[in-house]
Amino acid sequence: MSFKKLRGVNLPEKKQGLIRYTCLNILDQPVWMRKKFERLCVECGGVYHCALREIMTTERSVTEVALKYHVSESILYDFRKKLYESW
Repeated sequence: MSFKKLRGVNLPEKKQGLIRYTCLNILDQPVWMRKKFERLCVECGGVYHCALREIMTTERSVTEVALKYHVSESILYDFRKKLYESW
């Protein structure tokens, strides 16, 4: 898997990559990092925090997750952007 910088997220590519790969390996992270991640998912995703968590911890597409959780893709993109910028 290669990482591609997300347009519209006001962070440099290296920081975005660090956040992405940290989330993909969240189960290997220390407890404090897992708690930070869960807190940010709830803060940024609200009632859709489970969908946001799935986007960040798997390689599933936003479309696939949006259909699974019955939420619009644009809302999930906004939640993802907010999570990155809140990190």
